Amino acid sequence: IVESNKALQTKYEPEHPMANEEGYIFLPNVNMMHEMANMISASRTYQMNVQIMNTTKQLMQETIRLGR
Repeated sequence: IVESNKALQTKYEPEHPMANEEGYIFLPNVNMMHEMANMISASRTYQMNVQIMNTTKQLMQETIRLGR
């Protein structure tokens, strides 16, 4: 997790209940498309690592069976 140093986005909406005295609301500085792409990449990397570990385990078991 990395904290972003980008400034919050401001939007003029004086009727919004969270607006400040000047009528601005502050929106998050998170790019949802970028975060979703990172999450998909992390998920696929994890799945690939699990598959590699399972394949390694199967190969080691086959090697042990050959030795008997």
